[in-house]
Amino acid sequence: MPTKNHRASSARAYHHGNLREALVTAGLELLERDGGADFSLREAARAVGVTVNASYRHFRNKEALLAAIAAEGFRRFAVALAAGAEQGRDPVDRMIGSGRAYVDFARHNPALFRLMFGRFGVTGHGEELLNAANAANSVLRNGLGEILGAAPDSPEVTLAAAKAWSMTHGLSHLVIDGQIDEHAPGFDQLVTSVLSSINP
Repeated sequence: MPTKNHRASSARAYHHGNLREALVTAGLELLERDGGADFSLREAARAVGVTVNASYRHFRNKEALLAAIAAEGFRRFAVALAAGAEQGRDPVDRMIGSGRAYVDFARHNPALFRLMFGRFGVTGHGEELLNAANAANSVLRNGLGEILGAAPDSPEVTLAAAKAWSMTHGLSHLVIDGQIDEHAPGFDQLVTSVLSSINP
């Protein structure tokens, strides 16, 4: 739960014109605390020390706040995927590194991961969310394009991306749903082996 000091610093941020950012940050903390999106817009406003009416200047309702939180999640996700890819020595190794980062993001941010992929579709929730999701998706497409020697928007990359995404996303859900024990010996080797079996 946000501390008194956090609420005070968030309130100060609001007075400097950063209420929207402060509400997204508070929402991320509430999401992590509750393990889901059951908190209210009023709770997020309270966490930053403002009234719920003040929050309406930026978010018309809770769903709009959740979309902004999901967009922030995708931005962080894209950074994580790119960082994972940078660990690789060749295109295939970079794809595996990005896949490991995908699974790790889900493991460490299960509530955010479920919000990002489970509550919102590919359209209908605003340009911010769409652009953030596309930025994350482009990491996968660019990596596969490098492997296949094709443009990221080509039909062959689109098909390969669907295959790789399905396997990596499914693996991530098996982990965060407790169907695969992330603390078991050999977990890292299992993840790498599964990702290595993806054949674009």
